[in-house]
Amino acid sequence: MKVKRSLFVTGLVLAVALLAVLVAVPVYALDRTVSQRVMKSVVQIVAADQTAGGGLRQKWGGSGSIISEDGLILTNCHVAMPRAMWDDPQFDRDVLIVYLTGRSDEPPEATFLAEVVQYDPDLDLAVLRVTSYVDGSPVDPKTLKLPALPVGDSDQLEIGDDIHIFGYPSIGGDTITLTSGNVSGFTREQGITGRAWIKTDATIAGGNSGGTAVTSQGELVGVPTQGGAGTAEEIVDCRHIADTNGDGVINELDSCVPMGGFINALRPVSLAKPMIEAAILGLGPHPTPTPKPTPRPTGKASVSRLLFAPAVNEANQPLTVVDSFPSGTNEIYLFFDYANFQDGTPWQPLLIYNGEVQTDTFPLSNWSGGPQGTWWISISNDPLPDGSYEFAFYYDDKELGSASVEVGGPEEDLPTFSDVAFAGDGTEGYLLPAGATVVTATFDYADMTSTTKWSYTWYYEGKKLSSGDGKSFSQASGAASLLLTNRQGFENGSYRLELYINRELAATSDFLIGGKKQGGLTQGLFGPITFAEGADRNDNPVRPHKPDEPFASGITNLYAFFDYQGMQDGWEWTRRWSIDDEVVVDSGDTWGTGESGSFWVNVYSDDALPDGKYQLDLLVEGTLVQSATCTIGKGGPGPTPTPTPIPQGERVEIYGRITDADTGKGIPGAVFIVLKPGITIDSFNWSDDEVYTYAQADRNGNYELPDPLVRGETYSMLVGAQGYVPVAEDGVTVPTDTESPYQLDVELSSNW
Repeated sequence: MKVKRSLFVTGLVLAVALLAVLVAVPVYALDRTVSQRVMKSVVQIVAADQTAGGGLRQKWGGSGSIISEDGLILTNCHVAMPRAMWDDPQFDRDVLIVYLTGRSDEPPEATFLAEVVQYDPDLDLAVLRVTSYVDGSPVDPKTLKLPALPVGDSDQLEIGDDIHIFGYPSIGGDTITLTSGNVSGFTREQGITGRAWIKTDATIAGGNSGGTAVTSQGELVGVPTQGGAGTAEEIVDCRHIADTNGDGVINELDSCVPMGGFINALRPVSLAKPMIEAAILGLGPHPTPTPKPTPRPTGKASVSRLLFAPAVNEANQPLTVVDSFPSGTNEIYLFFDYANFQDGTPWQPLLIYNGEVQTDTFPLSNWSGGPQGTWWISISNDPLPDGSYEFAFYYDDKELGSASVEVGGPEEDLPTFSDVAFAGDGTEGYLLPAGATVVTATFDYADMTSTTKWSYTWYYEGKKLSSGDGKSFSQASGAASLLLTNRQGFENGSYRLELYINRELAATSDFLIGGKKQGGLTQGLFGPITFAEGADRNDNPVRPHKPDEPFASGITNLYAFFDYQGMQDGWEWTRRWSIDDEVVVDSGDTWGTGESGSFWVNVYSDDALPDGKYQLDLLVEGTLVQSATCTIGKGGPGPTPTPTPIPQGERVEIYGRITDADTGKGIPGAVFIVLKPGITIDSFNWSDDEVYTYAQADRNGNYELPDPLVRGETYSMLVGAQGYVPVAEDGVTVPTDTESPYQLDVELSSNW
């Protein structure tokens, strides 16, 4: 570190050390200190049944990550609660045993029993809470002080970043394993906000399911996830490894234990954050009224209308339609229609690049999109290599169809349509109110000529409504519109517009019409929300409250009741609960309770719901259709404690520049961290609570600490950046005569 003035105590020598929250290290390298810290946060999870003699018989196992000192553990749903994913009684179990890691060369030790406090079968994620020691004696969460991992930001990962996977590859007895590799890409899927999967070239054994994927800084960013199938026999690498029937022999008569195959995909930890927040607040899993049974489709499952797009909008519609991609393309989206699908059935897209099957792109998972509709998947890289990309769809172990596209060559200035949007009855968007007599579609066009021929077709519930030829455009680029009219008003349901250029599909978009017109007014799909403390056996509210009436502190359940009308089975809907503006439930489902009726959703806690402001947002096909708030107790977080002000004369404002030691150029994104007094580099548990202040350098390497340092105080400091050797130092004392503001420049050396 190079300083322009003597801020530090005389004779200070800066040590080169790991900056575990900031800096990536060379590929496949993980600092020993970070590795040991992460290792102790990794647990083995074993499901077991209690025997008649009072013992425990193991059934299946997986891995997990400790994410809080008081005993929260993140893992897979199929490790902790497979019965929620596969309706098979062999996946019942009596207890979950948590094995703690002591040393890397010794098997983990059975220490705790745990229970599931949050789970999501669609994401295959779950959060456990330690409840007792393995002998049944209770634990005091306040005194556990377990080695918790910091939860990182998986949205910040980029292709080529290093990734390190810890876990237990088999059930019982074996030691912890570590495999390392790179982030090799990302995939996205409809129904999941942001990245659905992180691809990695690290080979991960199936028993690592639910385990720990960290950056080189030791931050948890992913969960190794092996999707399952509909029955135990269909689960990849399902083994008879335990004497589940108690006959003293392990053979095919024992239950098959889902061990998973080789995993090459990780669930991003960002998808688990609402579940983690709900678990921290003590909320339980969210039940809803049992929907009426959905009959199994009688027809044959099929996919059709496979088309490619370079992007998707907020309503899950393709930006435009293309038949090839130029060199330098970063993302490919593939849309397809599907029919006669059944939720819970195993499915898997398969990518074939230049004739070679890419087994690490889309994991096997369970379908959750309802019986019919439109879906999309996506792959990304920076950029995608030129070549041929074929996508094949497997559903219930049968190939239903495929589509291919080429990437390569220059970008051509061909006529295009894009950005199709809709409006009707004064409403804009992709969910329009019933009763509208005119629907307007707007779209952009580019690179047109006076001789370019184009046409359009409107559909309702898959049947053609009308079609025609478009008029020539007077300009090469611009915006245009089309009208669809119905004097009697449009019926509820799904509509589609297709735009063609020279008889080739160039753009398409779907929209819904929902709601019900009564007395000249358009009613929403979901009516006003009434909050209550319970639901009776007839699903009526118990002790409902007025909108401005707070609930008493200490209640354990909060119910939200609402009527619905104009809904259709198969539509996607989402319930999103927030407490004090922090999302704690963000759960999407396929609607299956008919056109109209009453419904409720709730949040609950076995102890007491936290005081605060609660908000429930209800969305249909991604569009917010109803929202309401209520309060429990004091109605929000207490006032933020006012820190004791630092006298102006004792403040030292710090600014400077972080530069490359070889080139002298500023390092964008470099980070300068100052830990709170008393916290050393070695004792740093990588939590925000331990940080006194920090700053990130701008594009020129300049930074300024937002909080001043105090004269005479002693701090630990860390500075680092991606691709550079970090520096850190304990015992940095600010002399009492230091002037303010003070310029502190830092030089970092490249680690390549």
